[in-house]
Amino acid sequence: MKATHIIHISDTHFGPEREFTVRGAPVLERSQRLVTEINALPFTPDAIVHTGDVVNDPDEAAYKIAKDVFSDLSVPVYYATGNHDDVMMMREHLDFGALDLLVPESEHRLCYRAQIGAIEAIVLDAKVPPEEGPHGFLPQNQLDALSTSIAGSDRPFAVFIHFPARPIGAKWIDENLPVKNGDALHSILKSAPKNKFLGMFFGHLHRGMQIYDEGILYSAVSSPACQFTAGPDEEGCGFLPDVPVCFNHISISERGATQVKEYSFNS
Repeated sequence: MKATHIIHISDTHFGPEREFTVRGAPVLERSQRLVTEINALPFTPDAIVHTGDVVNDPDEAAYKIAKDVFSDLSVPVYYATGNHDDVMMMREHLDFGALDLLVPESEHRLCYRAQIGAIEAIVLDAKVPPEEGPHGFLPQNQLDALSTSIAGSDRPFAVFIHFPARPIGAKWIDENLPVKNGDALHSILKSAPKNKFLGMFFGHLHRGMQIYDEGILYSAVSSPACQFTAGPDEEGCGFLPDVPVCFNHISISERGATQVKEYSFNS
């Protein structure tokens, strides 16, 4: 199998004005730095996967700014839906690489698969209505489609989603931010052959983290905007705006080994 290289980014939180900030962090400037550093890599990745919260609030002007920034990337870009995103605006304003829908097309869901290098990327959409909170929930048709896709393909695959599916050991985050039916997702992933399933990759935590649960890799990437605090007993979630700009390099070797490397740069 040929080696595959994916750049994982997330939670850019663009605003409707170029001067927009999140907790004091200039998100446009920091995302431009992200793109510059990705383009300066000494290799060409097969694709970029953005695991959601492209914008801070659903706004066409914010998506247009995002499109302008990401248009400087020279490889295909794929997006998952974050809790701050709007699927219709994403479809209208963002450019996706070639993909196949996993569930019938919906105005409010982005659930698909894409061939990236030698692997299949499966993108799930767990967004719930904003009034329900910042957690996720996967509809049954996506869980069924994932099971069918796993059973019907001989290719190695990785899953991309916005929300964490397993506890991370931080009280407020574990109560408020995960996929609420993450156990069902975990059970499906656990049933996949170990030499076929490469890992699940997500954002939403605004910080890099690796979790191993029953032999499954769950890997989060930091936000270029700001990071969340994640103390074990915290009753809330603090924000750390003065942090490096980060992205992850996911590489799958010729023998199928998954490696995750974090790249970080001063803002």
